[in-house]
Amino acid sequence: MLYSKFLIIIFLVLIQSCEFSQKDYFPSNYGLKWVYSVAIKSSYTGKSSNKRIMITNFHQSKKNKVEKFSKLYSDGSYYSYEIKDRKVERTSVILTFSDGIDEPVKKIIYPDLNFKQKEWKVKEQLFLVRGFQPPLLNVRPRSQLEMNYKIKKRHKKVRFNKTTYEDCIEIEGTGNTKFIGDTRSGPINVEVKNNEILCNNIGLIQQVRTENTNASAFGNMTLTKNLMSFK
Repeated sequence: MLYSKFLIIIFLVLIQSCEFSQKDYFPSNYGLKWVYSVAIKSSYTGKSSNKRIMITNFHQSKKNKVEKFSKLYSDGSYYSYEIKDRKVERTSVILTFSDGIDEPVKKIIYPDLNFKQKEWKVKEQLFLVRGFQPPLLNVRPRSQLEMNYKIKKRHKKVRFNKTTYEDCIEIEGTGNTKFIGDTRSGPINVEVKNNEILCNNIGLIQQVRTENTNASAFGNMTLTKNLMSFK
């Protein structure tokens, strides 16, 4: 009888420890570095522009259970975040390019770092769409949209770029918006889809984002971001 009670107690302790074990899909430790390959492809040209970016956790502080940290991009852009009650909030953005930002600077990125919340919404903007035909050549629509995110799948292991990652979550976001490209025609609809794979203690290992239109002058755009190294 005592032995049975002992086993029950051990079982309950194990359940609680598993339940309260916190994952870290958005690592904030100072000095961590990620290097990504980024490819942006246009259906209009059939070509891709390719580059590499490095992201470094540049600053970190913690006070009263609120963690603040910043990420420095290799192009000089600077993003600051705050983690409170397991929520990741972006608090400020400093950009080195002139396009600016249309979406809210301050916003919740991930509402729950343990991803117990299966669905959530994020305010975003169009990042990829641009015109390829006169008079809309190089026109970049400035439009916001509400993205609906959900957990698509949980992976115990993911094999990616010859590396095996454990305890990963695949999330998917969808949304749509409209913009006026030419006053002589009606609004142009854009369907947006964003897929991300995040792994415990690593963060983002892959992102695929598409912004598709039904307008020949703009076409469809795809961004693929792959993790090359992490340390």
